[in-house]
Amino acid sequence: MENIKRREALKRAAWFMGGVVSAPTVAGILNGCTPKPELAWTPTFFTEDQALLVSEVAEGIIPETDTPGAKKLGVPAFIEEMVSVVFPSETREKFISALKVFENDCKDQLGASFISLDSDQKKVFLNQKNDELKGRKSENAFFRMVKELTVVGYFTTEYGATQVLQYQAIPVEYHGCQPIEEAGNGKTWAT
Repeated sequence: MENIKRREALKRAAWFMGGVVSAPTVAGILNGCTPKPELAWTPTFFTEDQALLVSEVAEGIIPETDTPGAKKLGVPAFIEEMVSVVFPSETREKFISALKVFENDCKDQLGASFISLDSDQKKVFLNQKNDELKGRKSENAFFRMVKELTVVGYFTTEYGATQVLQYQAIPVEYHGCQPIEEAGNGKTWAT
């Protein structure tokens, strides 16, 4: 076996790594390995960036745990449908302008767009916006609307209504004064 000098070993390692590591891999490493989130639906009203923001905020409000998160149940598409079809034009405009304010607040406070933040940063920012709603420190219209739409969208899915909430298609008996623990095993009713 031949003795390899350090310089020769480094040359060989660099040559070997150059053959193994592809350009996309190197680009991924250089870009911080944070892929841009993908949408599970094709937006028809929102721009792609707006749809990504709504999607990430909805997932931040109801993240995936032992139950599916908002994105997995299609809540962002529900939000888009509500904003584009159900909301009057004045409310649609308010939603879009408030979405821009939300994103600008994030950039001003954290120096980055919301979708580029890691999950902990997103959680902290959303908690701050939620605290502002509680204390009425601001009229954060976007967060208020997207939070309401996320909750409604989530609990009106089949999974949300039947697996997270208690669902009984036709209640057979009426029990007026009964503790919630006895009435529904501690779950809120879907219907």
